Amino acid sequence: MYGNYGNGPRRPYVVIGGYPVKPVYLIILGVIVFGLLVYFLMRFFNIGLTMHFGAFAGLLLLIANLRELLGYGYTQRGSTALLNTLIGGGLLFAWLAQFFVLFWVPALLAVGAATPLAFNRAGVYAAYLTTAQRAVEQVRRTVVRQ
Repeated sequence: MYGNYGNGPRRPYVVIGGYPVKPVYLIILGVIVFGLLVYFLMRFFNIGLTMHFGAFAGLLLLIANLRELLGYGYTQRGSTALLNTLIGGGLLFAWLAQFFVLFWVPALLAVGAATPLAFNRAGVYAAYLTTAQRAVEQVRRTVVRQ
């Protein structure tokens, strides 16, 4: 359909739903839709890569700090091994959460337990260590009684 509607030279129009639309507007709409499609695809692939990167970083934190945490490092009150191990565990559980949603619970608990360690390492570390020792002692007493 061609039309000039009484103004200027004749231009081709595309009729969509009974309304004449200039082709340049369709081209602009196509570019916007294509841009949004590329954006959403990049976000989709970027999220996967970001989660894999986080899992790898968490694994490195666990490997690097678990030996110190289980060895003689626990006697040092200023050690960052517990903090790094909790963060690494949180990252690994967050990665596992993309397969099974309930893994977000231990991920949030690990990062939640690591947060106070970042601010008051000595005091919180001593409280965590005392709580863990009491829990182990309580389990030992319960098992010995039976």
